[in-house]
Amino acid sequence: MAKKKKIKSGTGPGGFFSKKKRSRKPTSAVSFMTAMKITLSIMFLTVLVAGGAIGLIYLDRYVKTDAAEKTPDGSLKLSDAPAWLNQDWVDALVKTAGGKRFALDQDSARLVARRLEGLSWLADVRVQTTPEFLEVSATYRRPLGWVQANRNRKVYLDIEMHVLDYIPVTAIPVIQITGLAKTTVPEPGQVWLADDAKAAIELLNRLYLMDIQFQQKQNIPKPLMDEIENIDVSNFAARNSRSAPNIILNVKDGTRIYWGAAWGQSAVYLEADENVKLARLYEYFIDHNHTLQGSAKNIELRWLEDSIPRPQ
Repeated sequence: MAKKKKIKSGTGPGGFFSKKKRSRKPTSAVSFMTAMKITLSIMFLTVLVAGGAIGLIYLDRYVKTDAAEKTPDGSLKLSDAPAWLNQDWVDALVKTAGGKRFALDQDSARLVARRLEGLSWLADVRVQTTPEFLEVSATYRRPLGWVQANRNRKVYLDIEMHVLDYIPVTAIPVIQITGLAKTTVPEPGQVWLADDAKAAIELLNRLYLMDIQFQQKQNIPKPLMDEIENIDVSNFAARNSRSAPNIILNVKDGTRIYWGAAWGQSAVYLEADENVKLARLYEYFIDHNHTLQGSAKNIELRWLEDSIPRPQ
């Protein structure tokens, strides 16, 4: 009798389907985990995109707020600047201030004021902020005379004997002072204690004021000071000669005006009063078609009216 072959468990149709049934459980778990991962990824991306959009909105608001709060800038504005302040002087002021554009706030105003105080020809500097400018107000020291301090150095002097930096000026006459006992001049901004230079500046200021008066009242076409080349104080206080003029004004054509003693000292030297000298000089100037040139070698102003003829 033939033996039946023993069929191993798990083979045959029954065994095959039994094996497939056992493998369904892990396949379903994998599918579930994969679905969860995909779902979480989608949720994460959704939150990320939403968060980014919200962040961009707040960033945009921040940028707009920051731009709105940014301090505006503006240029300098000079208040009540004198007519003689030409472009070279303005350029020097702008350079010292530190540029052409500034933040319009109090810090900038204080910084610019502090810098401008270093300019020898400015005093009482004030800088205030406006919606468009940093407005500069100051006292401008007007140059009256200039001195050749050494071979390469020129300086101006104002009415109070402040030494000023030399920047060429063409709108007003500024007269050279010669014959000084000393030319050791202090640094710009300081006061120079030189009696002969001070006497020259005093006389030049009197001529300047007289020019203004005559131009306003008589409408003369040009100031008398335009005719003056230099003022010589080499014999100041009669240090070289008692009889020679203490102060001489030299006209551009070589004519010499014998002014005489320093202002306020005429009586000491028995000379005509200073106001009489001024009146004579301007009378001569007007009578000769507003010029001092070409009509006399010397113009004598020292003596009294009934003494030696003045023009020579």
